[in-house]
Amino acid sequence: MRGNSLSGQQLWSAYGRWKALTSLRRSQEASHIFQQRLCFSCSSKLSHNPDRQARENRVQLPDTPCRTRFAPSPTGYLHLGSLRTALFNYLLARATGGQFVLRIEDTDQSRLVPDAESKLYEDLKWAGLSWDEGPDVNGPFGPYRQSERLPLYHQHAAELLAEGKAYRCFCTPEALEEHKRIANAAGQPTLYPGTCSHISPAESEERAHKGEKFAIRFRSAKTPTAVRDIVYNHFRKKEFEDDYIIIKRDGFPTYHFANVVDDKHMEITHVIRGAEWLISTPKHVELYNAFGWAPPQFGHLGLLVDENRQKLSKRHSGVSMTWYQEHGILPQTLLNFVALLGWRGRDAAATGGAKKKSGPNGDVMSLDEMVDIFNLKFSKGDIIVSLSKLSFLQTQHLKLLPKTLPSNPSLLADLQTRHITPFMDFLSSVESLRSRSPSPEFPSSLGLHLLGDRIPNPRIFSAPYVADLVQIILKSQAHLAKSTTNPPTTPEGNLVPCEHNHPRTPPAFFPLRYLYWTLSPSALRSSLETSCIDISTVTVNSQPCSLSQAVDWLIGELKGIPEEEWTKEYISLFLAQRKEAIGFKEGEKVTRNTWKICRWAVLAGEEGLTVPLSMEVLGKEETVRRLEAAGEVAREGDGGDGGDAFAAGVVGEGALGAAGAGTGKGVEVEEGSWTDVLPDIEMGDVILEIEKKKNDCLRRKRDGKSQKGRGELVGSAWSRRCKASVCHRWQYSVSCIKKRSTPASGFQSCKRRYLKPEKGVLFLHLTECCRR
Repeated sequence: MRGNSLSGQQLWSAYGRWKALTSLRRSQEASHIFQQRLCFSCSSKLSHNPDRQARENRVQLPDTPCRTRFAPSPTGYLHLGSLRTALFNYLLARATGGQFVLRIEDTDQSRLVPDAESKLYEDLKWAGLSWDEGPDVNGPFGPYRQSERLPLYHQHAAELLAEGKAYRCFCTPEALEEHKRIANAAGQPTLYPGTCSHISPAESEERAHKGEKFAIRFRSAKTPTAVRDIVYNHFRKKEFEDDYIIIKRDGFPTYHFANVVDDKHMEITHVIRGAEWLISTPKHVELYNAFGWAPPQFGHLGLLVDENRQKLSKRHSGVSMTWYQEHGILPQTLLNFVALLGWRGRDAAATGGAKKKSGPNGDVMSLDEMVDIFNLKFSKGDIIVSLSKLSFLQTQHLKLLPKTLPSNPSLLADLQTRHITPFMDFLSSVESLRSRSPSPEFPSSLGLHLLGDRIPNPRIFSAPYVADLVQIILKSQAHLAKSTTNPPTTPEGNLVPCEHNHPRTPPAFFPLRYLYWTLSPSALRSSLETSCIDISTVTVNSQPCSLSQAVDWLIGELKGIPEEEWTKEYISLFLAQRKEAIGFKEGEKVTRNTWKICRWAVLAGEEGLTVPLSMEVLGKEETVRRLEAAGEVAREGDGGDGGDAFAAGVVGEGALGAAGAGTGKGVEVEEGSWTDVLPDIEMGDVILEIEKKKNDCLRRKRDGKSQKGRGELVGSAWSRRCKASVCHRWQYSVSCIKKRSTPASGFQSCKRRYLKPEKGVLFLHLTECCRR
């Protein structure tokens, strides 16, 4: 060795050559990495992290159709976690043009629930999920119930026995339990000790032939098996598996064995399931390896937990499907809610780098939208189930119901059965009770003394209003409506039963009762007393008046609407143009809200359907009749001289004077003198053209859609008797409101532009002059 040793100079020279070579190699590697990072043709950064690229590849959908399966056990009913598993497998199959298979794993015969399988079909169909193959659908890989596939399992178990990869275990259940007890007491692992693993094949065959009961165990590897997972990437248990049972003593396979055999023979490509099964996946991969089969791709979803991060128990409100159905949650709402439990939605690449979550409307998605944007980007770790998100989604899907319901007859039939028919039956029973006696005793919580006569053939139950009816029933039933007249509930959210053993009151009874019965005077009086309307401070177009005169003014306005125009769209536009006409003084502030009077007069202040929709459902004749009845009730409480001032200044015929009578034209007034002639305007005069300085304008108001800083005023924006619109630039743009012959769009706006640097042009509009 000494003869071959290098001198110090040689060592130093070799070190120098090594260092130079290393430096060159590092420089080349750095240059290669830099070239990977930067594309010189577009000067954009490229991903060079192989782990990150691998993750991106995992979450992308495959180019070939996927076959997925949902394999529940009929030992219980469908719950939130199993619905999530079914949904994600469904989405993967539909998004890739593959097949979704329903398989019933009923090998645990001792724990079967008699109606669990039929209820499973019912709940999945209610949720809107369908399957291509299953026990009730013909398919090429049936049967789809494991209890009907026993010969296949025994055939494959025999193959493992013949190859020595499995063995018969003759240990009794009592002996195995005793072993576990002793091992537990000694603080040792309770793995199977391998008692029967050394029995020779000949002895095993002989004991089995004699009729001795046995199970079949798989010979597990003595080193832990690694698993590839879409969500968790690589997974390996610290300890190896014991020799677990694949065929039980009763001849039925265990879950671990049957699902591997079935997934292979049904050509399942992807298995998406809960993270609680990740710990068992090495067993399954070992079985695939023992048979020489390629395993499917696995993806394990985060565990569902409550807000205390405890595993979601069966007693949690949001677990059972029945809970959602009884609380009126729409199927599309529930699927949307479930989809957000661990799925991160569309990735940044699909949105051009934007951090947009889920569908085109944010978190609100239909089933078809989920299919369109689905990928395999699932969250790791526990998923907190918060029902507060459910309320938001329910509200959004209820808004979409008028569009989705006509094209979904199965949903309409379900809503009819579950909600509409029971509600109609309840109203009929109430009416029957009311007609039994001249003075029957009713539960005070129903407030039946406030109801008038029954409306013949209420239109709210007719076909055009089904979606609106369902919206209010479900909003009330889910306790999303904020009506103060809803019946009380228990801390668990259940309705408190009415008195006198009366049937449980549907919450929708209160917001819908005045569309089934007319209003009684007592309902109007009671509503007026509990409302915040101060009848002594009512104004119409800034003129003090009585409440009855305000109602009369509103009746006069509504009577001008033609019968054929009596729709919620037109009524909404009509009232929007007059929304600030009626005001109520609250301290020093005047609250202008014509809608408030309408809701009191038409619905006794009850919250529920919108005022325009309620007026459309009731019809013009019934709406006007209710307003007239409200006027009579208002007259009972009228007092003071506000009404006289109002009559003299606004309503009385000819009260505005005779100036300009019969001209039909506006009166041109000099600057500064317009306030003196307002009382002299005739009812036929619509527009006043007045020149005033910019700083003397009564009020400036911008249109939200105005361009280039110009303030433009449309008809619906005129909120006082006199309004002005003046630009904040030298160029002024104003609107002239003219009376139209037809009320199709209320008023017509004619824009005029004036170039006057010092003065604006005011167009004053008297609302009362435009009465039809």
